Amino acid sequence: YEQQEFVAHLLIAMRDLLPKIAPFFFALSNTVYWWLPAIVIFLALKLWLHRRFRQRWGKPLRRWAIASLTTYLTAFALLYIMQPRLIYHPTHELQTTPASHNLTYEEIWVPAAETSAHRATAEKLHGWWIPQSKQAIGTLIYFHGAGLNIGFNVTQAFWLRQSGFNVLMMEYRGYGLSEGDFPTEASLYQDAETALAYVTQKQQIAESDIYLYGHSLGGAIAINLASHHPNLGGLIIHNSFTSMAEMVARSHYARWFPVQWILTQKFESLEKVSRLRMPMLLIHAKGDPLIPIEMGERLFQAAPSSRKEMVIVDTNVHNNAAAIYKDVRHLVRVKLFASGGRSML
Repeated sequence: YEQQEFVAHLLIAMRDLLPKIAPFFFALSNTVYWWLPAIVIFLALKLWLHRRFRQRWGKPLRRWAIASLTTYLTAFALLYIMQPRLIYHPTHELQTTPASHNLTYEEIWVPAAETSAHRATAEKLHGWWIPQSKQAIGTLIYFHGAGLNIGFNVTQAFWLRQSGFNVLMMEYRGYGLSEGDFPTEASLYQDAETALAYVTQKQQIAESDIYLYGHSLGGAIAINLASHHPNLGGLIIHNSFTSMAEMVARSHYARWFPVQWILTQKFESLEKVSRLRMPMLLIHAKGDPLIPIEMGERLFQAAPSSRKEMVIVDTNVHNNAAAIYKDVRHLVRVKLFASGGRSML
């Protein structure tokens, strides 16, 4: 009898509630699912108003509610605190060096633009300067994605140097051999500024001859750097996203937590790219399993540059840039872009 009474009260509560929330339910079902905990709480409160139900189930439900709320708030707090660990995945062992591709290079150590407050001496960034043996068509600073380190991106540097660029691969703090604490959005932006300063000050190269290349998360870093240096020669964005908030909205965390409200690592590329008027080349894999091509198309559409081009590569990988640049057509596009021409391929 008690079970039947419980079900009856539940059905009454749902009957009263559903007409009120139906419009909101359909509107929110296509976004994030933060509404689910709210519905559960509302139903619990609705049932609590029935005296018989409260007398029979009050104490067990109270204990369950306290335990559930404590667990949820603990997970919520951990998600807020640990979000950099969920986004960035650095490794320290270098898989390879430019020597593996018979490239002539200089190993460099550059003091970071800003150092953590608890450190007495400046943190040093590790990198590789890979110059052209002949006249370069430009100098390219390469920014890799959220995982691994520059040692896993040497093949990309090889093909970009084959295109005619001097290439700088500067490692972020907390990645590879670079010193420093675990990375944050702010520290990544600072390290990008350090890389640019090395090229302009140490190598004495004008900003107008410098191109930024960013892959995945590196694309967001390159876009931010470009937004502060409008005189750069150009920007190449490869398989990158519109904002971290939109990426998080695609994750399973968004089904249970209002993660966009507590997000501290924002990377708002769509907003920043809308202010960039420098030449821009966007490359995106048609079937990228991590970052949908729609994000690349929105970045391209938002850019007000009068000289921009989007290359859609017929592949379904996110990281394998080497496979892209083995196709001579894409190398030609990059060369024409840097030389001020437009590809007709």
